[in-house]
Amino acid sequence: MLYGKNFAKALEVVDGGGIVCYVGEETGRKVYKVPGKRPADQYIVFPAHYCSCQSFLYDVVGRSEAVCCKHQLAARLATVLNRATVIQTSDVTVAHMLLEQCA
Repeated sequence: MLYGKNFAKALEVVDGGGIVCYVGEETGRKVYKVPGKRPADQYIVFPAHYCSCQSFLYDVVGRSEAVCCKHQLAARLATVLNRATVIQTSDVTVAHMLLEQCA
């Protein structure tokens, strides 16, 4: 199976709600915030390329055991199912969200 154990887990994340897609007003760039297991956990996600969770770093990048993590898949599913909250925001705000990941 292409997504393996992550598909069921991604559906649980979508069902739990709280996935937000921030769209830059001028560029249209999208970045997602996807909740983790604990209420305080929020991951920055580019569905096709990146997630700030440890599973992405370990299973996807490090060991190549998965094509994506559950948060990336949840962001994709939420978009297709219209379950993501979409917020238009300035491109500066989107950039600041990304810079917070580097700190």
